[in-house]
Amino acid sequence: MTVADIISEESSGTGRPTPILEARHLTKHFLARGGKKRGDAKGPKVVHAADDVSLSLYSGQITALVGESGSGKSTLARLLSQLYHVTSGEILFKGKPVKVRGGKAFRDYVSDVQLILQDPFGSFNPLLTIRQHLERAAKIHHPDKRGKDRTELIYDLLRQVNLNPPQQFADKFPHELSGGQLQRCSIARALAANPAVFLADEPVSSLDVSIRLGILNLLRRLTEERNVGLLYVTHDIASARYFAAETAVMYAGEIIESGPSEEVTQKAAHPYTQLLIASAPDPGRDPDEERVTDIGQPPSLIDPPTGCRFHPRCPQAMERCTTQVPPKFDLGADHWAKCWLYADDVQSPASDAQAARRPSSITNGKAITNGMAIVRGKGDLPASAS
Repeated sequence: MTVADIISEESSGTGRPTPILEARHLTKHFLARGGKKRGDAKGPKVVHAADDVSLSLYSGQITALVGESGSGKSTLARLLSQLYHVTSGEILFKGKPVKVRGGKAFRDYVSDVQLILQDPFGSFNPLLTIRQHLERAAKIHHPDKRGKDRTELIYDLLRQVNLNPPQQFADKFPHELSGGQLQRCSIARALAANPAVFLADEPVSSLDVSIRLGILNLLRRLTEERNVGLLYVTHDIASARYFAAETAVMYAGEIIESGPSEEVTQKAAHPYTQLLIASAPDPGRDPDEERVTDIGQPPSLIDPPTGCRFHPRCPQAMERCTTQVPPKFDLGADHWAKCWLYADDVQSPASDAQAARRPSSITNGKAITNGMAIVRGKGDLPASAS
């Protein structure tokens, strides 16, 4: 541990270093198509893309943000990168609030916080070579380097992402590279800024399965060697378990469970997290093994459900779930979930507090549920399911 880490721990008073990048109660609403209806006294119609989201990223640590498509993961990444302006809440970088609108302040911020996009083919100009893309990044972030020094910088960036020999790739156009090679070029471009934080928005979802592991290993190595914070946005909770130190689960614009990745995946507490795990492919799963299923569809973010937003799909939903927003329930080991199943009162289906706090778990990749509706391999519902 460095002296800076010790100082930051003492200043935070929590036993953990101060987050390198932190979101506090971030909310982002987009104006819905059609805007305000005539005579509508409730105000304009908005899409609740993110509501009261808090998340912390730490130097040298990978944090995964998991959820299905449309849950608000990419919106949160763009809020943290300042590409979207927040509706409410604040973003802190190294403990200090930041709010940039453009110009030099924005350029300074993106030098520290770099976004890696999902589709590398969509993030490169097809008319420019890789050298020209990296030259532009070098001019912005290393204006003192010119001529041979700038060329050597470009080659060094390509070497860092394992594109060797660099001369072979520098003068190629984007369409001449594979998806994996181009994503490595995208990472090299981000490295030119020497950032403190990477925001990787589903960096491997558009790539072949055979090359995803190479990109993830590259990001892990860069995180460790450069001591940067990394947000790994993904819909694949299985990869989050092995790749990230911490995992946050997002649903309908809200983070509903968070904790160490091993805890979240091995002892999934929220029914939605259990559903994500059960839906992950597992070649070793017994076809007759009981698995979780949901009973509905994702909600509209223009008119989200009251109470817990997952209750229309949750087989364990209680009456209070439809009207009351669940708070965070501490499950130990820095693991928490927003679910009324863990409330210590008679309205909870498990009256025994210890039983209520016994989350579902996974053994050898197989989900073991705690009272949630399950489906057997042959399609018959157990008598306990309702």
